Amino acid sequence: MKKVLATLSLLMVIGVSAVFAQTRTITGKVTGSEDGEPIPGATVFVKGTTVGTVTQFDGTYSLNVPTEAETLVFSFIGMKAREESISGRTTINAVLELDAIQVEEVVVTALGIRRERKALGYAVQDVASEELTRAGNSNIATALQGKLAGVDIKPSSGMPGASSQIVIRGARSFTGNNQPLYVVDGMPIASTADFSTGASVTGADLSNRAVDINPADIESITVLKGQSAAALYGIRASNGVVIITTKSGAKNPIGKAIVSVSHTSSFDVTSRTPDYQQKYAQGSYGVYQYNASMSWGPKIEDLPNSADYGGNTPNSYTQEGANLHPGQYYVPQRATAGLDPWVTPQIYDNYGDYFGTGYSATTNINVSQAFEGGNFAVGLTSTDQTGIAPGTGMERWNFKGTADKKLNEYIKVGFSSNYAKLSIDKLAGANDASLAGIYAAPITYDLKGIPYHVPRDPYKQIYYRSLTFDNPYWVEHNNTFNEKTERFFGNGYVEVSPNIGANMSLNIRYQLGIDSYTTHYQDIFGFGSKDGSGSIDNYGVTSTTFNSLLTANYEWNISEDWLLNATVGNELDHNDLKTYEEYGIGFNSGGWNHINNVVSYDAVDEQQSQDRSFGVFGSLSLSWKSMVFLNATGRNDIVSSMPRGNRSFFYPSVSLGFVASELEALQNLNWLSFAKVRASYAEVGQAGSYYENYFVKPSYGGGFWINSPITYPLGGVGSVQHSTTLYDPNLKPQNTQSYEFGIELKFLRNRLGIDYTYSNQDVRDQIFPVPLSGSSGASQVVMNGGSVNTEAHEVVLYATPVRTKDFSWDISVNYSKIDNVVKELAPGVESIFLGGFVTPQVRAGIGSTYPVIYGESFKRDAKGNIVVKDEPGAWDHGMPMTGGPAVIGKVSPDFILGGTNTFTYKSFSLTGVFEWKHGGQMYSGTNGLLDLYGLSKFTEDRDKTFIFKGVKPDGTPNDIVRGGENDPEAYQDLVSNVLGNIDEYYIRDNSFVKLREVAFRYSHPKKVFDKMNVGVSVFARNILLWTELDNFDPESSQGNSNMGGAFERFSMPQTTSYGFGVDLTF
Repeated sequence: MKKVLATLSLLMVIGVSAVFAQTRTITGKVTGSEDGEPIPGATVFVKGTTVGTVTQFDGTYSLNVPTEAETLVFSFIGMKAREESISGRTTINAVLELDAIQVEEVVVTALGIRRERKALGYAVQDVASEELTRAGNSNIATALQGKLAGVDIKPSSGMPGASSQIVIRGARSFTGNNQPLYVVDGMPIASTADFSTGASVTGADLSNRAVDINPADIESITVLKGQSAAALYGIRASNGVVIITTKSGAKNPIGKAIVSVSHTSSFDVTSRTPDYQQKYAQGSYGVYQYNASMSWGPKIEDLPNSADYGGNTPNSYTQEGANLHPGQYYVPQRATAGLDPWVTPQIYDNYGDYFGTGYSATTNINVSQAFEGGNFAVGLTSTDQTGIAPGTGMERWNFKGTADKKLNEYIKVGFSSNYAKLSIDKLAGANDASLAGIYAAPITYDLKGIPYHVPRDPYKQIYYRSLTFDNPYWVEHNNTFNEKTERFFGNGYVEVSPNIGANMSLNIRYQLGIDSYTTHYQDIFGFGSKDGSGSIDNYGVTSTTFNSLLTANYEWNISEDWLLNATVGNELDHNDLKTYEEYGIGFNSGGWNHINNVVSYDAVDEQQSQDRSFGVFGSLSLSWKSMVFLNATGRNDIVSSMPRGNRSFFYPSVSLGFVASELEALQNLNWLSFAKVRASYAEVGQAGSYYENYFVKPSYGGGFWINSPITYPLGGVGSVQHSTTLYDPNLKPQNTQSYEFGIELKFLRNRLGIDYTYSNQDVRDQIFPVPLSGSSGASQVVMNGGSVNTEAHEVVLYATPVRTKDFSWDISVNYSKIDNVVKELAPGVESIFLGGFVTPQVRAGIGSTYPVIYGESFKRDAKGNIVVKDEPGAWDHGMPMTGGPAVIGKVSPDFILGGTNTFTYKSFSLTGVFEWKHGGQMYSGTNGLLDLYGLSKFTEDRDKTFIFKGVKPDGTPNDIVRGGENDPEAYQDLVSNVLGNIDEYYIRDNSFVKLREVAFRYSHPKKVFDKMNVGVSVFARNILLWTELDNFDPESSQGNSNMGGAFERFSMPQTTSYGFGVDLTF
């Protein structure tokens, strides 16, 4: 807490050391009365002058004072000021007493406007730099997990550069953007992915642009959760706002450059290993088959007795018994690879052999300085990650520079700049999954030990199954999934603060910013992939956004009781977007995976577009006796992406805060430190994209075609057609109406506090594509329709149960319960496709929480019991029946509980962050397929009889006995042919508790070599403590879209990390 208060205190420094004709030097140290610890950043000045300084990191100071000076004043935010008479002394130490009630915390709100927290009529939450970086996390999204109420963060995996979703108070758009607006040092920047993973059943993950942000550069994050908090940002901020303030040097001690160097190293392993059965070999119905994807073969010890491949039996490989190999069996893949084909049965750890230990290293250098009238900071960070899977990793470079300078009493200028360059190597998932052969490899097949290609033919794969999937070891050397990005974003400003009279102030600020990046993607299935000739898809995007913002802020102290603040301004955003794609089918030969080596081009495409938005806004705030705070805002946006005549939209907000603890009757309550109630109402919209009908090149696909069966030009003849997507000419932005109520209480001199928020938001006029009948000549129309309602309960609880001179214990807990329910869709539309297969799918459905999983269900009776087939003699007699398509799973958790515990003893600190997500389900395709393939532990007891739990069609409990010695095929039939074809069987609960972070840090209490502060730490991240989900981490899923967290099939695994850090400050 002292670090936070120290940085705030620096903003209050009213002068720096001045050298007079005759001066003397006074030195000393400032400490706290409760713990005796030094206070860095405390203000020391000569009473009645502007001669002053601030204390160093060890609490010491040195100040040249005029010889006539009589008194020094020591102050620090949250502590009582202390005066000391100089009286000829040259060493003056000061002990400051806590006065926490006087702390008036200042937070950054919309458009960079700073307000006292108690003046806000809505909920905001802050995360400091130390909380982001103490566990060595290089991803801003996952660094926030467990630390915010009302925020659901869903990573897709633990792979380098993996996409993640941050959703604040539930989704607002069915098929559009649900990510918050990111604002870095006043510049709104892109944070979403430019390309969606679509149905998310093929291809690789695509990172969102938040991956470009370097946590090491961040000083603090403020999350504006509700529409009232974000209303001044207008149409872009309907999903909330994440305000990022980077390190600038403004809060450093004046006059001395500070150099900080930090390094973290972490080692990553898979967070969970599947529990495989250990008894049965590759094959089906008890028979060994060397090229089967199934593991329903014989018992492992019986492989030498295989009729066709056993070394104990007469067959073609033993020369009909003339050349027996007792105790061994024949593996044709080994013969193809030129190895001895006869092996003794054994179990291989194919999962453990493939996944290794990943390594991440981040090194940061930052130089900053505060000087009279200004400050600057420059930083360089290198992040290098090697993934746990071969061929995966990320390399990222970040450079930042900021500076502020007060030119004179009235004018201030400054800039903030950020550059990022990164390259990410990935693997494909789902139906293109490299990992299918790892997760589903028979335990008797030596996947790593048997070469992955035929000798002298690197493009002819050797595999344990048909090449529906590629051998994962072959993939490492032949397939490529890569994205490379270069990005610059920043802004410059000029700020004028003329003197307009007593009790009034005026600040006029103009800033001009840019966010520009280019990303190139490459998806290559090399020559020989899936026993074909491969394909290549080169695509990318160049986006440049210019932001112009002019604000004028007027403040008037009307009287001792009344304070008025008014803000007006305008904002212009202009975006240029260019996308391209070149897709080629079939390489002429291997060894050159290049677009110039393809047999035919299926797509060569380029699109360019521009859009612009212009907004005017105003805000009026009025406060009375620091007790009642009224704020009203209005913003009118004009957007070019909507139909003409329907481009201008006005969004209002109003909030009211009442600080009850300012009442005279409550001020004498020693146990009550602070009490406030607040309420707000706001409207914010989200624009869509409208296009008049345009032409496109026809495309064909679907069914069993891996590549398009028809490509243009065909025989030298090209073709065009009208787009099959139509747009409603009356399209208008969706509108979100939000109500919020909150109460905040602090007790025992702020040692205990609670902040509760209830919010209700109605999102109407959703924009989404509605299917059309084939007779219309189009497939869908983009239109308004439908609504979604969200009720959110958020609780933040914080306490300091123990605080002594040497020891403190701090607790912070946050709770979120968000009910996001689809109320209606367009007429005739019952649900909307978000992703997945033909079945199962992730959808938005009327009357259900958002989103849901839709697919083939179990047949059930009126009481919900599964109905089994009662037909003696049928192969599926006594097994469950299908009940047709239905909602089979609900994705959203019932609640999320996170918390942080910090123990500090002298120079040591121990911090733990946990998160509990309770409720929610996912389609766990890999779990279901491990059962289907006969690999899961669940399938190990296949010799026993079973009675499937359910009822017969007549309603009586099922008592049909299947399986056992006399019914040997029944168990495989049940798991592979019945359960494996019912989507509901793949639905699993995914509640979990994780230790998000545990970090132990030691900060050396004294400077090393009298020049350097040293800190060291060890940490662990993402330790899974408990989950309802079998075998896998519930935070491994497909999709960078709104289906994130709902659908998993051969997805990249999540990781657990262990590491250490070192930081030096000069």
